[in-house]
Amino acid sequence: MRYINLQLIVGDEQAAAVIKAAEQARAEILNEGDSERRKKLISAHRQKWVAFREHFERIYGQKCWYTECVNPGTDDDIDHYRPKGRIFEDDEHGGYWWEALHWRNFRLSCHRANRLRENPETGETYGKGDHFPLLNPTERWREPNGACHEKPMLLDPVRAGDSNILTFYPNGKVALGPKFGNDDEARQRFESSRTYLHLDWPAICQGRQLLYVDITRRVDDGNAAAASLAKGNVGARDWLDRVVAGLIELAQPAQPYSRAAQVYIRYHRAQRWVEDEVLPHILHVEPIVEGAAA
Repeated sequence: MRYINLQLIVGDEQAAAVIKAAEQARAEILNEGDSERRKKLISAHRQKWVAFREHFERIYGQKCWYTECVNPGTDDDIDHYRPKGRIFEDDEHGGYWWEALHWRNFRLSCHRANRLRENPETGETYGKGDHFPLLNPTERWREPNGACHEKPMLLDPVRAGDSNILTFYPNGKVALGPKFGNDDEARQRFESSRTYLHLDWPAICQGRQLLYVDITRRVDDGNAAAASLAKGNVGARDWLDRVVAGLIELAQPAQPYSRAAQVYIRYHRAQRWVEDEVLPHILHVEPIVEGAAA
């Protein structure tokens, strides 16, 4: 999960029309007092949230905001972070219908994170679906004019601090960040997100594990280049520069599993060239334990 700065879409000329259309539709929904007509109205406006997909992908990259995986064979969903129709954990709620066309409630999500699926390893069926658990269920937001004091259990990519709760093992599995080991609230949110967002889906873990292997290979190559450079060999500087550039690129926000890439690169920070030439250009995300695997 990477932090997504939604302010980047504000003022974007290409996205202005879809934002305006969503805001107009939301005003129409808020003015509809009959619940049944309101449901039909929300359904009729579906294409207005779907229209955000191309702009989210253009601005933030073509990957899931929750898992950071790329699925070229299928379109990503526009997920409603707060479910619009019903809440699995609260039969009496009826969903956050007033957030159905609030574009700040939209998240770009792969099918594995957003839809109910049976995990082939565990046999358990999860996925975000209509789930929206809270740390304190009594604080659930129940009406559009009421104040929202909710503390969601699910990590949210548009909240700057939430992605920091996650880190990654070399085998591709997610883990609680080392700074949150004694934070019960963070641990609850981590476990809930790992489960409901399928953060440890087998194919996604495999993708991260392959990334770890790739980064390790690149670092080995960089070590050879650095050793050659120390001997004064011609071309060694260019060789090391190519390795450094490749590692920095893997950690860029639009790349798949970029947060994991940051963690995996940090595993090699004992190498002077990694510390001096790579880490200054990526966010410093601590690995769990140096060289450890789950």
